Amino acid sequence: MSKILYFGNLPFTITAADLTKLVKPLSNVISARIGLDNKTHKSRGFGFVEVPDETAAAVISALHGTKFHGRDLTVNESTPRISEREKARQEYLQSKKRDSLPDDYYEE
Repeated sequence: MSKILYFGNLPFTITAADLTKLVKPLSNVISARIGLDNKTHKSRGFGFVEVPDETAAAVISALHGTKFHGRDLTVNESTPRISEREKARQEYLQSKKRDSLPDDYYEE
């Protein structure tokens, strides 16, 4: 299995190849991509690198907070993006759950 790591506060000039070179000494890189603006197709300052499970923690601990092109990197495990529809569904289910609790549940 593999994990996808989030890299934040990247320089806007970075490429996926640069990100691969950064991680390669620490782990095998399965894939790397940079977040691009839809209109300008320029970097948005973040990216994702897919690495094997066994080395993900080592990459995070080695690179989080380090300087890269004069910027402090943010590196952590990526979380899946939730669509607006799914967020609304989860909020609805939470409100239904709250409504089903007894009135004195929230009193202290």
